[in-house]
Amino acid sequence: MDAQQLMLFLSPTAPRRLRVIENILVGKRTVSTLYWGMRYQQLPWLGYEKQLSRDEMNRAVADLQSRGDVKLDQTNATLTPQGIQSWQNLMQGRYQPKYFSVRLVIDTATLWQRLLLATQVVSEQSYQNHQYYPLQVTWQVKQFIKHWFHRFHRQELQAEFNTFWTVFFTQLPEQQALLMSRMLVGHQRPGETLGQIAHDFKVSESEAKVIVTDLICQLAKRISDCEADSIKSLLMGLNQPLVSASAQQTLQSYLAGTTLEKISQQRSLKLSTVREHLLEAAIMLPKGQFDFQRVLQPELVAEMEKRLAKTPLDAWQFKQVEDLPIDFWQFRLLEILRSKSTDDNH
Repeated sequence: MDAQQLMLFLSPTAPRRLRVIENILVGKRTVSTLYWGMRYQQLPWLGYEKQLSRDEMNRAVADLQSRGDVKLDQTNATLTPQGIQSWQNLMQGRYQPKYFSVRLVIDTATLWQRLLLATQVVSEQSYQNHQYYPLQVTWQVKQFIKHWFHRFHRQELQAEFNTFWTVFFTQLPEQQALLMSRMLVGHQRPGETLGQIAHDFKVSESEAKVIVTDLICQLAKRISDCEADSIKSLLMGLNQPLVSASAQQTLQSYLAGTTLEKISQQRSLKLSTVREHLLEAAIMLPKGQFDFQRVLQPELVAEMEKRLAKTPLDAWQFKQVEDLPIDFWQFRLLEILRSKSTDDNH
């Protein structure tokens, strides 16, 4: 995390909660973090910087403050007029990822390790070289590729990999194709580090990491559509659900018509936990996959919206409607529904 990367998580129109940004990046999945991550349109970044420390975050904030780009009110960050101009310049000049949402449904980090090692193995095979140092990856990835190679070891494998990479690179902008190709490991080709690539392409390491991650997400989409079993099988076991397994189980019971109290009893969960599961599902899933109307009766929604009509969504407060027959979690659910129904994210 550097100051420029942090600035891109801020907004030119509204304050941003620094702890929310931090929690999104390290991958905390509390309902509050997920809700504000949705409002900030930053859910695709969930878990992007799992090793991010509070000190590292604070240094980036202090850097922006020292430049005069940010004002702080406790842990809320607001861009100054100068900061807004800097933000606009960054948005125009810095790489903006387009495929990060793939990270939420595919374990792209493991896929990249598999693909790098598989590419190295196939490359060395093409030179009939059996004496080489394999790429340093996790034991699980090594075992997977060992079994994978045993299954697909045949003459066509080299041609399939050559075709896959050739097609992928030709469909990328030239600089992106060159950057990605230099990370590949092959015969007498060790592959370059992120630092080397950042230096050669004259970008920061944080920007280089964003570019590479976005390209890996594109690779994941390409692999999922690939007809060659040898390529497509590299995705085996890497699909990830948008919601946690426990929340998914709660959601299935809810969609089947089971009451929240019954779900709580059957699963030995607190009622508050059941509600949190449903809020997580409402946030993470597409709008059409959650039954909002079952919890939010039309008459109740109409009355709440009447009271809240003149208040911007992010300024809504539960006390405005607390005299109605509604719990806070239902109020939050209405906020989620409104957020997904309008284009006013900030």
